[in-house]
Amino acid sequence: MSQTEPIRTLPFGNRPVTRRNALLIACAALAVLLQGFWWLQGRPVALVDAPEGKLDCVSYTPPLEQPMTLTTAIEPARIRSDLQLLAQRFGCVRIYSVNNGLAAVPGIAREVGLRVLLGLWIGPDPVMNQREIARGLQVAAADHDVIDAVIVGNEVLLRRELTADKLAALVRQVNDATDLPVTYADVWDFWRTNPAMAEVTDFITVHVLPYWENNPTGIDGALAEAASMYGEATVTFPGRRIFIGETGWPSQGRQREDAKPSTVGQARFIREFTRWAHDNSIHYNLIEAFDQPWKRGQEGTVGGYWGLYDKDGRAKFPLQGPLQDDAMWHQGPIDAVLCALLFTGLGLLLRRSARSCDLLLMAATGAVLGPLLPLQWHYIADTSRNFQEAILGGTTVVVGNVLALWLLLVAAGLKTRQQAAIPDAIGQMLRDFNRHALPPRAEQGHSRVLGLLRMALLVGLTYVCLGLALDARYRGFPLPLYVLPLTIISALALSEPQAWRLRWRQMPEEAALTLLCGVCAVVWALREGPLNPASLALSGLVALFSLSQLIGRSSQSARQHQ
Repeated sequence: MSQTEPIRTLPFGNRPVTRRNALLIACAALAVLLQGFWWLQGRPVALVDAPEGKLDCVSYTPPLEQPMTLTTAIEPARIRSDLQLLAQRFGCVRIYSVNNGLAAVPGIAREVGLRVLLGLWIGPDPVMNQREIARGLQVAAADHDVIDAVIVGNEVLLRRELTADKLAALVRQVNDATDLPVTYADVWDFWRTNPAMAEVTDFITVHVLPYWENNPTGIDGALAEAASMYGEATVTFPGRRIFIGETGWPSQGRQREDAKPSTVGQARFIREFTRWAHDNSIHYNLIEAFDQPWKRGQEGTVGGYWGLYDKDGRAKFPLQGPLQDDAMWHQGPIDAVLCALLFTGLGLLLRRSARSCDLLLMAATGAVLGPLLPLQWHYIADTSRNFQEAILGGTTVVVGNVLALWLLLVAAGLKTRQQAAIPDAIGQMLRDFNRHALPPRAEQGHSRVLGLLRMALLVGLTYVCLGLALDARYRGFPLPLYVLPLTIISALALSEPQAWRLRWRQMPEEAALTLLCGVCAVVWALREGPLNPASLALSGLVALFSLSQLIGRSSQSARQHQ
């Protein structure tokens, strides 16, 4: 064999037990971790009860799959259905625009017994701003009795779409044209740096979102952070009414330091915050009524899951009593048992003389795959912003699971025990195709398929790692998609170094991608910090995978294989 040729299929040598045991330990560890995760999802958590009666106010936009455009038209029947639901829990709704059919909200709100905070959407286009203001003033005049205030602009300064002076002129224009209270809404940092905005408003509307702060606050300190910002606002603007225009917590999405989205976390924040606000006579508006799938395109997964109701109008949690993150948590243990039995039966069917240790590895494989598949499905469904991303996520799951299962079947003796399934190098395969010198399919077919699968997995992993290292703010950590194949490949490489460790001159393309992934893992782990377990778990797994593949063999081992 020349030094430029890759290692193809190699004898198992004298270490099949070590290899099988390594995979068995890896699968058993994954199975335990998965069951621990499902148990945490189902553990009842005692929470503070929300105050009796209706909550103050909630931001309302109908749940949409796509962002609103100039042609989007929301039917009054849909608005009526939504507001009838919200009237059971809230006393008020806040809207952000009077376009797209939302001008009908105040009239319908009157019918169902809701008050309204009327929002006017302000952006960089002066013509559109004047149209919005003109329409908003018409609605304010027609439904004056049900509107508590007019909010001119939402986070315009945060988006840097207008200067403070131009925005103040628009707020003053509306204030001069109506006798309703007028305000502007933005995060506290922009009120702090633009105090002159308070001079043109009747009260201060502050957004308090501990999850989105530059230094995110975990759920344990979220209420204290919100109270601190409110207190700072009262000191900065003494004697002025301070209204918390947006506050809440996401139920799904990527963790930021120790700020972790979850259903229990969202329920805890809403209950604790509303109890605090009630006890201190503080008025507020929660964000938001319904999940907005379209926001995932702008803010990542977390953007679509701030609703107290899901996109189908189902309440995510009650306002009293203990709560679970997932009431279907028992799905994980049940799937583990069923798949373990299925894989054991498959082992007996394919190899009747299979040894107990091989069957045990098959059972452990099923115990991992059973509870992992629902997590993979939910991750793709929750994070995919369009059909293309769903296809890419599904392809990653198929490639990774097939690659891992193929290697596990070989280790369990259900495929040939004479040769190890060592993937071919992609570069050598391309050279073989160019020379039209393909070995017989029976000899090298499995190595070629595994080589293609591994290369596809590496390309997808490289894309994920680069994104997390360069721009991670709106990106999640797809641990469910990669945990099985990376664990299996790493376990094999560490248990059989002579067969699985790569050499730069043998597989340079794979080695380069693997090294790049390892470097990116270190970069994003340092940026995310030590408080994000999802980040640490994925970066640690990628680093382990990278090291296991790139540690070179000794020169003696290399000579033996050559």
